[in-house]
Amino acid sequence: MKLGSVLFAAGVALATSACSRFGGGPPAGGMLTGSIADSALGSVAARAMDDSDRRRAAAILESLPDGESSVWRNHETGDRFVFTPVRSFARGGARCRDFRLEVTVGARFDGIGASACLQADGDWRMSR
Repeated sequence: MKLGSVLFAAGVALATSACSRFGGGPPAGGMLTGSIADSALGSVAARAMDDSDRRRAAAILESLPDGESSVWRNHETGDRFVFTPVRSFARGGARCRDFRLEVTVGARFDGIGASACLQADGDWRMSR
């Protein structure tokens, strides 16, 4: 009976972690902050993300390995996102990551690359 309980708990943990990577509800915690618009003035990707998308992006930066992508659709806007951390590094003692963001808004596609560093408050602040 103990083995069954342990296997059930492991299955639940695995299932819930998979949902956070592949389109479950928006994660709690930090947010991707800063202005993507500063990085790519006028781009579709710069304007497409709402707060739930920014929270999801921060969770991806926190947990996904370099080179692994997370794909989701914003249920409010219908916009489709592909977010890929591409490189991890340190800057001034802070944990930082380069990433690629691809967005499809209607029939329009756009993609940008940027960097973000983890702040003391748990947010990931974008930098140029």
